[in-house]
This record gives sequence, structure tokens and C-alpha cells, in this order.
Amino acid sequence: MNKSYQSQKAYLGDVSQLFDVREYRMLGGKAEGTRAVEVWNGDKLTVTILPDRGMDIYSVRYNNSEMSWHSMTGIVHPSYYNDFKSRWFRSFQGGFLATCGLDWIGGADEDFRPNEGLHGRHNHTPADRVSVRTDFDENGEPYCEISGEVIHARLFGTRYRLRRTFVFRRCENSFTFRDEIVNEGFARQPLYLLYHFNLGYPLISESCELLIDATRTYPQDEYSAGFEKVWRETTPPVPGYRQNNFYHDLPADSEGFRHYGVRNADIDTTMKVSFRSPIMDKIFQWRNFASGDYIMGLEPTSMLMVGRRAEEAGELKFTEPGQTVTNDFRFDFTPAG
Repeated sequence: MNKSYQSQKAYLGDVSQLFDVREYRMLGGKAEGTRAVEVWNGDKLTVTILPDRGMDIYSVRYNNSEMSWHSMTGIVHPSYYNDFKSRWFRSFQGGFLATCGLDWIGGADEDFRPNEGLHGRHNHTPADRVSVRTDFDENGEPYCEISGEVIHARLFGTRYRLRRTFVFRRCENSFTFRDEIVNEGFARQPLYLLYHFNLGYPLISESCELLIDATRTYPQDEYSAGFEKVWRETTPPVPGYRQNNFYHDLPADSEGFRHYGVRNADIDTTMKVSFRSPIMDKIFQWRNFASGDYIMGLEPTSMLMVGRRAEEAGELKFTEPGQTVTNDFRFDFTPAG
């Protein structure tokens, strides 16, 4: 059992010996100048957040193992962003979370937005009003609150403000974040949203077990339908593997949270994700086991990725002027057990 902070305080010169939060900017290559905040919880969890990339999460390390997939691009400063069709991939660094939206998710729609890049601009938009605050709770234990705002706006178009707030506590191998998405405009607006969690090796391997108890599972397309009997399985890396994708409708518990996770006994880790949202009741599963691009995406989404047809299908969500949409997330890391 971990000793309390107060019982160890006299041994310390600074709180960072037991709970450390660091802010820095990166040097070299395309990462030059990118702002980062790194939190070590004093136990087995270290998380790196990139305010310059939409307050998204680049790295989560638990028990000395990385949970995320990282692209060969490495961390890329948002100034390199190119929103023309698939050029988005040149700065898609992967990471634990790449938030997609708020005015588009999915690929280019040849009839509607033929030149649109994948998944919108959020992950390439620097945050404003970034705050990193360390304090002590009612029990004298240190915690950290990290917040920032990402503005989605253009003349004659979208007017959204997304406020994201993380909370980390000493020796709790878990963390939370809340998104508050505000329609700052004067008209009804569509809201596209996908939380693109990119899970990678060693959490994802042929030894992992998916913890998904869905009320309904269905393929994204005809090709994916050929994998309906094996969507829970994970293969070793395969050169040229063709991705296949599924949707999972998840039930809500008594507090409105929906749950899923991954267990891997080889690294003695279980990761559980819990989310609560008025506009999301499903996750999108991205199965991509290609050599070098070995990824499992388990991604809460506000809609099926059907482009312009989302509105016709009743999938597209809208907000009214002044309306706030609040999404809560919690991540728990425990031994595989």
C-alpha cells in the first residue's frame, strides 16, 4: 500500500519526488516548438499531453509499457498540417488519442467535400488558455488539473469552443478528462465527433483480449463483413494487411457510462475506458494489423462514418446556439488479474 504524501513530506525537497508534472517544448525536426505536458503519478502511470495538437494525448505508459501506437512521422508541429485529402497522414502521429471533428470525420466525400482531409482539424489545432495547476486535495494528496480550449471557427461557418480538462491524482493509476463543447454561434450547427484512440504494441498483440460487451456488433462495409467471426481476435503483424472495421453499440450503466477495454496478460495489464456522452452510444473498431502500422483503434463516435449520408440516415448530430455538449472519460489501468 502506498504511504500518504503527508507522511513522507519531511523526506522531500520538492513534491516532484513523489508526483511530477513537467511542461516543455520539443527540439529538432518537425517536432520543433511543440508544447507538451508530462505527468508522472508517482506510481506506474506516465501521460504526455500535447496542447499544440488539440490537447490530445500522445503517450500513455503503464507499468513500463506503452499503451499507444506511434507513427514513424513522430510528433509533428501543427504548422506542417495539410488538409488536402490523404495528406493528413503526413502529420498523423498516432498517439493514444487524436480527436477528430468538429466539422467533419471520415474521409473525403467526392460529392460533398471532394478535397477535404481526413477527420477534420481538431488534432492539428493548438489550444488557447492552457493551464497547468498542481494543488492538494482535502487529504493533503497532490493532484494536477490541466485544461485548455480549442477553437473551431471560420467566417460564415463553424463556431465551436471545446474546453478540455484533465485530472490526475498521486498514485491513482487512472485519470479523467471532460470535454465541454459549446455552440458559440447564432444558428443550429452540425457536430461531428470521433475520439480516435490508437492502441498499439505491447498492449495490442496476439495475446490481448478485447473487453467489449456490445448490444450489437456490425461491420462498416462488405469487406469487413468477412471478418465478423474474428473481430475479437488479433493476429501477428502481416505485410500489406488490409484494414477491416466494426461498430459496437454499448449499453449504459446506471450513471450513463459505457465501458470497454483491453487485457493483455503478457504485460500484466488491463486498460478500461469509460465514457458518458449525450451524443455517443457506440465505438468504432479499427483493425489494422499491418507490419509497421500495427494498430487497434477503439473509438467512441457520434455517428456512422458515412459522409454526407449521415444526415439522411439520422446519424448526424446538431447543436443549438448556446448549447453545451459535455463528454466525460475515465481511464483505469490495473494488473491483468
